[in-house]
Amino acid sequence: MMFQKKENLKILLFLIPLSYIIGIALTEFFVFVSIIFFIIFNKDKSLFLDSKIIFLLLFSLYIALNSYLQITGRSEDLLLPSLFHFRFIIFSISIFYLCKIFEDFKEKKLFYLFIFSLSILLIDSIFQFFNGSNSLGYAIISGRISSFFKDELILGSFLLRLLPIILWFIFFLNIDLKKNIFYSITFFSLYLISIYLSGERTSFFLALILIFTIFCVIKVLRKILSYSILIFVLFATSISYFKIGNADLTDRMFIRTFNQMTDNHINTSEDKDINLNSISKNLKIYSSDHEGHLKLALKLFNTNQIFGVGPQGFRYYCRGVEYNPKVGICSTHPHNILIQIISELGLIGLTFYILAGVFVLFNFFKLIFDKKYQNQYLSFYSITLGLIINLFPFVPGGNFFNNWISIILYYNIGFYLYSYKKCILK
Repeated sequence: MMFQKKENLKILLFLIPLSYIIGIALTEFFVFVSIIFFIIFNKDKSLFLDSKIIFLLLFSLYIALNSYLQITGRSEDLLLPSLFHFRFIIFSISIFYLCKIFEDFKEKKLFYLFIFSLSILLIDSIFQFFNGSNSLGYAIISGRISSFFKDELILGSFLLRLLPIILWFIFFLNIDLKKNIFYSITFFSLYLISIYLSGERTSFFLALILIFTIFCVIKVLRKILSYSILIFVLFATSISYFKIGNADLTDRMFIRTFNQMTDNHINTSEDKDINLNSISKNLKIYSSDHEGHLKLALKLFNTNQIFGVGPQGFRYYCRGVEYNPKVGICSTHPHNILIQIISELGLIGLTFYILAGVFVLFNFFKLIFDKKYQNQYLSFYSITLGLIINLFPFVPGGNFFNNWISIILYYNIGFYLYSYKKCILK
């Protein structure tokens, strides 16, 4: 069997993210496997005495108790996932454990296979854009590229959240970027292009923030990123100017975003009929729908400011009013991680969020001010940026309690715990 030897477990570090491409069921299976093998092989019980782990377990306990007290007897399908939220904490510890194994049995071939697999995804995405369907015949949906994800429009989010992990491996394995500069520029160019082609505006915006921050903090990537950004800009400009491809990205990424945020109806980039007074009066928070979600979430928060309305309480409320509230607009979640935590977990949940954010940012800037730029610190910076992107509060986002989101978040946390020990506690 693949996992007969303990050192073979390290392959899970690569299988877990790649399994997203096949489907969340397979991802959950690998998460379960990593937890089971961690329980079997780990002999270090002191892990659970670590202050960061205790903090995460307390947060998980709060989620479970909050859900039990507020959702019990109302909606069991929303209750059970929250009661077992602690599984994600165990999962993050198992990733920490797998990183320790990977350190003892470093194998660059696994990483190169990982990059090769992702490169196939990137090339297939671009092929789908030009061809109208990808190599497996999956067609473009609503002008958005999905590649092997088929009808799940998560390509951009997947690539965005995985980028810090890729950088972590690059520095952890001491990959010589200068020696492989042509391949590095090609890979990162395709990466940026694919995020853009996905049509996911939040992912593209966060990718720009991530790249800008990497450019400022990680000097060894500046040349590669400069060329990659130039290639991306030339590509995006060309497909827009010459009307190439089977999706109008200019319309979705810019014109439609402008219309939704200003409540205007500009049809083309050449439309000059823009009323500045109308824009200032009708300015929306992201869009009318997003602003409606925000109004409803804050209304629910005001009903129970200390504890919120419970995990998944926004969805539960919307079910109760048949998705037709008197105030705001219903959905399955508020579409913003900060607003969801405030409305569903209350001020106590917000306290956890703020404490975690302050902790992450403090250690990030502390090392930067100390001018720590060895590879192990670059790995730490990369994974820290991964957490920031996953928990970024000022853009529309997914459901914090969704398995897809939770797994990739706690996957990042596992790497963070490992790098923290190497950089802060050494």
